Amino acid sequence: MKDKWIRQVGYLGFVLQFGLITLSNVFAGGFIGYLVVRYTCLGKGWMIPFLMLGVISGLFSGVKYLLKEASKDEKRNKNST
Repeated sequence: MKDKWIRQVGYLGFVLQFGLITLSNVFAGGFIGYLVVRYTCLGKGWMIPFLMLGVISGLFSGVKYLLKEASKDEKRNKNST
């Protein structure tokens, strides 16, 4: 019972890490877009592509992290059985 609870808390950590990875990339894309708009003579429409790049990059990095952790979890389950 205790082992199951610890595993569920670990999965909650996976979800939290996925969210942090995704959001940090979105914020970085937005920040870069803000800097481009502020310090160049480009219009505010240039923030949208940078936000989209942040979202795409965040989802890619997040899914890559989840796949890596899933393979670690599979190896851990094979070794414990």
